[in-house]
Amino acid sequence: VPLQVAVCIRHFIDFFFQATAKEHSESTLTDMEESLRLYHKYSRIFERWSKVISKMRFPKNHMLSKYCGDIRRYGVVAGYSTSSSERQHRYDAK
Repeated sequence: VPLQVAVCIRHFIDFFFQATAKEHSESTLTDMEESLRLYHKYSRIFERWSKVISKMRFPKNHMLSKYCGDIRRYGVVAGYSTSSSERQHRYDAK
């Protein structure tokens, strides 16, 4: 595995654990933003294996950039639920 892949995954995991923490301070949110910045910096290596032209630009990847602002506004991620929107999506898709 190329070093850049391992570093990218490490920063994504750091971001994930920071995002799902039960408490946040401005310091932890700043650390989280830095982990996300580094994840995006190193994720470019995956573009070479991507068969689509997306260049890592897809909705769930983009949504990561919203986490810190949402945590500042609404509180910790543990209180979030996507079940109602997922249920609506299944209903609309049928």
